[in-house]
Amino acid sequence: MIIGIPKEKKDQEARVGLTPKWVKKLTGQGHTVYIEKGLALLAGIGDQEYIDAGAEILPTTQDIYLKSDMIVKLKDYMPSERDLPFKEGQIIVCFFHLGEVEPDQPMLDKLLASKVTGVSLELIRTDTGARPIIMPMSEIAGRVAVMCACHHCMLSAGGAGISLAAISGTRKPKILILGGGTCGYAAADVALGLHADVTVFESQYSRINQLQGLIPEAHLLLWSSDECAERLKDCDVLINTIYPYPGMEYPLVTREMVRTMKKNSLIVDLVGCDIIETVKYTTITDPTYVEEGVVHFGIDNLPALVPQTSSELFASSIYPYVEAIANKGIKKACEDSKELFRSMSFVGGTLVHKDIADTHNMDYTPFDTEML
Repeated sequence: MIIGIPKEKKDQEARVGLTPKWVKKLTGQGHTVYIEKGLALLAGIGDQEYIDAGAEILPTTQDIYLKSDMIVKLKDYMPSERDLPFKEGQIIVCFFHLGEVEPDQPMLDKLLASKVTGVSLELIRTDTGARPIIMPMSEIAGRVAVMCACHHCMLSAGGAGISLAAISGTRKPKILILGGGTCGYAAADVALGLHADVTVFESQYSRINQLQGLIPEAHLLLWSSDECAERLKDCDVLINTIYPYPGMEYPLVTREMVRTMKKNSLIVDLVGCDIIETVKYTTITDPTYVEEGVVHFGIDNLPALVPQTSSELFASSIYPYVEAIANKGIKKACEDSKELFRSMSFVGGTLVHKDIADTHNMDYTPFDTEML
């Protein structure tokens, strides 16, 4: 199979689909791998490392799409990518995020019209419901979120001028976290390492029980809008790790609630939309803005700040699926893997995943391998 790895177009997105270690495995099995020139320079990986792994270099993103049977990338598509030369039957493996965040109807329309086959990495689930591709990126995002919060609470960065690391003889900084999943737990773990006062709101009692054994020093609370509103008044940092989903009632944190927060306190939102009413997407280049007297940080690709760590972890997570598709073909790979089967999003111009259909208010046909 001919596999292409293009550069990401999101602002300062330095992660890559596959690192040379995994490319070498594919070329060693007889597959052709093309990478875009300069693919991983921001992650500290030169083109020569890919060449040594058996890859060939192409000069442009367009060349990658024109020559490849399968595209392996990481982030969802940006508006600037809607005119890429997608090909009918081309397999695209990436985080599409078409069923979790604000609908990108023009991009979905283009993908359907192009009759590509979409494998959504965020929709890969095990039989237990775990998301093996999302989880490692979520852990990185949660840990990096607290590191970023430390910086943006400083006066020089426009913050209130407090230290998120507790200092003897002073009041402990208060950090409020929405969501106790992988990302929320990781954020709480780092914040507790700074000896901050940490509160985690979680909607599932069973998860709170699990967290009690992992982070017993944290205040672990079942979600309550009234309780959250009260605690927001005195918190220094609010971190959101919850994604909206079809049918969910949001925002969870209203503008009125934000208005009661302390001046120059900080909101860090890893999703960038919907859960907190005053939050909008920001970028690594321009990360913050002030609204209602509160500093807002809305970057949704924080693992891009540590690409050497996150690229290798991402590549090792997705490689088994990529290899299965390359060696068996997409139909047999889906027949053999329920996880891949669950991730199929569109095939031959047909939308085949309920979450994406619900988000975009569209009809869908449940996926069947006979469609391939």
